[in-house]
Amino acid sequence: MDDPLWTRPRNPTDLGRFVSRVRRRRGVTQASLATELGITRQYVSELENGVDNLYVQRLFEIFDELDIDVRLEERA
Repeated sequence: MDDPLWTRPRNPTDLGRFVSRVRRRRGVTQASLATELGITRQYVSELENGVDNLYVQRLFEIFDELDIDVRLEERA
């Protein structure tokens, strides 16, 4: 069974797993994604592995505090 094309991320790990799945499904490497965005491959790797950084953690705290429900959906 294929992974769902959407998710409701509850934490940085959920977000990272979804980004990783979509990136791999599209045949994009971490290096090429990083180059396209002007960021490091290490940052892409850390994001995909749910490494906690202050920006991502604060983002989820804001969602929780304001009762925001986020849905990530892969566009075809």
